[in-house]
Amino acid sequence: MTTMRRFWIEFDPDENYDARFWRGAGVTGVDARDCLSMVAAQFSGGVLPTVHRITVDISLAEPLPGNPRFLGVPAWRGVWYPPVNLGTGPTRDIDRRGAPADYPTPVTASRGRARAGKTSPERFTWWDEIPQIDGLHWALVGMHCAEHRDGMRQFASALRNACAADPTLGLLVRDALDYMIAWRPTPEEWFDPTGIRFADQEALGEYLRAFRDYLLGDRAEPISPPEPETLPSGSIP
Repeated sequence: MTTMRRFWIEFDPDENYDARFWRGAGVTGVDARDCLSMVAAQFSGGVLPTVHRITVDISLAEPLPGNPRFLGVPAWRGVWYPPVNLGTGPTRDIDRRGAPADYPTPVTASRGRARAGKTSPERFTWWDEIPQIDGLHWALVGMHCAEHRDGMRQFASALRNACAADPTLGLLVRDALDYMIAWRPTPEEWFDPTGIRFADQEALGEYLRAFRDYLLGDRAEPISPPEPETLPSGSIP
């Protein structure tokens, strides 16, 4: 009986044009060659970027390399990360907050809207509700963080190319961004995961719309995010 093994595959970031695999690929297969062939099938044209590292027999008891939030790892053969390959996450037919499927102005659900800084025994955050967030966390949250601000234009350009090369990815990104825009996160909510604070909700909304229109529309450039906040000299964080 053939034993399936779990592999984590990382690619050269300078050659990896597919935003879905910026963190890496999680695959269960017979050997590294078998897993690489399955991942290659996920890329346009079946061509893989240069492989940077392959981790074999990853432990499910430890966080995965790159700390992706999705930890569901199957025993059967196939690509399980990015999880968009498994069709995980909320769909347009079901909105757990109770808003209609086309995502108009958000409707408050019975459990209430989670605000930044609010603590609870089981912390819930607004970005957990974004469709396909596990597979698109880098594109929707990660690349907008303060530590990536200087490279954001480059990241956005790579994501735009990936969406153009893979219409399915483009539809997922559009769906998720439409949801974010309809949710209208406050500057405090945006600052919580990104470390970037906008002056007001209107400026943040304009930033998100410009980002969407750059990736999937005819906008020439995205809007640069504000400078990250810095602590006064001599202060203790």
